[in-house]
Amino acid sequence: MKNNNNKNEGLYISFSKAVKILKVKPHILLYWEKKIPQLRAYRISNRKFYKKEQIRLLTRVKELLEEGYSLEGIKKIIKKEPSFKPSTEKDPKKIIEEVLKELKEIYKNL
Repeated sequence: MKNNNNKNEGLYISFSKAVKILKVKPHILLYWEKKIPQLRAYRISNRKFYKKEQIRLLTRVKELLEEGYSLEGIKKIIKKEPSFKPSTEKDPKKIIEEVLKELKEIYKNL
């Protein structure tokens, strides 16, 4: 029996899940990544993952685009909004260790 509690909701969200959450096509998300550096996904074992704060930012980008802003305008807005200031980056090795730990926990609960 699967254990679907919030414990399995890790810090990282896969590219495919992000596409579903945002209800956009994959090529749109890739385009946003190219234009707005804060949106670049992390690559782990050749798979893309986003932090939850990046998903919040992606959601904000989508909202602003729907309001008629250009990506250049959105970049300026993001720089001004304190909630979207870049956080201090973790060591990539630490990130991989965290993801592996979460994947093992998910596997254990299957």
